Amino acid sequence: MPSPTGRAVIALGNAAWVGAAYTQIVELRLIAIMCALTVLLAIPWLLIPMRVRAALMLRPLRAVAGERVEISLTATNKGRLSLWQPLVRMPVGDRDTWLRMPTLPPGEQGSHELAVDDLERGVLDVGPATAVRSDPLGLLRRTVRWCEPAELYVRPKMAMLSTLGSGQVQDLEGVPSDRMSMSDLAFHALREYVPGDDLRHVHWRSSARAGELLVRQYHDTRRNHATVVLDPRPTSYRTDDEYELAVSIAASLILCAAREEYDVSLVSGTEAVVGLPGGAALDGTCRVQRQPGADPLAPAINRAVTLVPETSLLFVVTGAGAEDLEDVPAGLVAVPAETRCIVLRAALREASSMVRQRGHDLGTVGSLPELSGLLVASS
Repeated sequence: MPSPTGRAVIALGNAAWVGAAYTQIVELRLIAIMCALTVLLAIPWLLIPMRVRAALMLRPLRAVAGERVEISLTATNKGRLSLWQPLVRMPVGDRDTWLRMPTLPPGEQGSHELAVDDLERGVLDVGPATAVRSDPLGLLRRTVRWCEPAELYVRPKMAMLSTLGSGQVQDLEGVPSDRMSMSDLAFHALREYVPGDDLRHVHWRSSARAGELLVRQYHDTRRNHATVVLDPRPTSYRTDDEYELAVSIAASLILCAAREEYDVSLVSGTEAVVGLPGGAALDGTCRVQRQPGADPLAPAINRAVTLVPETSLLFVVTGAGAEDLEDVPAGLVAVPAETRCIVLRAALREASSMVRQRGHDLGTVGSLPELSGLLVASS
């Protein structure tokens, strides 16, 4: 592939050849021949094989927006000829970075370290690393892919929360509810056998004394489950920074829920991460984007409850531009009575506050560090 310099030489040669054909000026024909020979002599440089085995290493694999990420490219020359300081293109998201690798003799290994910072939230492709082979004059160049790209998860900035303000009892084996179950952990009572009951639950000693089959009955138990609904509508946010604040609020809630050993779910428009560990839900916050035409708050809450019916703590995160906050109670109709709902508005530079409304708490978050105090006040 010709470089800008190569295209200029080719254009000059063509122009000189055409000029010589019309004017019969020998010097123009000589210029055209020299340009053609220069380009032809550059071709063998591109035909030299470049056999390289390379690997990318990211430290850390998951970063927070603004953090420093170190990228290491290690390459081993598998060819028979030395590679003299190959130039390697290394994309990081939308930005291109160029690396000058050390000279690689046959069979030798070399590496190059690169540090990047000021990365924005998202899932960024690092690589692929492609080496540029060129002739000494830089007229022609050929790219050779050394390795496949790696994914870098850049999570939003998060606040360390001391509590979710839920008042829930932490219990790794679940908290007993009022519902009955035939297979669970919390024993409730014995009852008469009904055709179709599992014989494994028959209590034979009590059955022998009573003269009829009796089976065990249990309380239905469940683990605490926190679900975060993030409003993806562009009209709900006045600025890009306000949306990023909402994403940071959602990520902070997920991080705290995972630390308190909740099951965690994240729902934002078409993006849904349901019942996965906190780390996977945090990866979901890297992918979320604003979605024009997304559902209003009430249908979005209904959808989240349908996806995660076992929710014990529901957070709804929206922006200061949301105009349907009064519709939230309509979305909570399908929510179980024991499920607590907290609605948080991301409103940059507004005074933070927490008030109790119809069936839910409504908080205004003016900055991310104030989130922890709001949740403590809501406990």
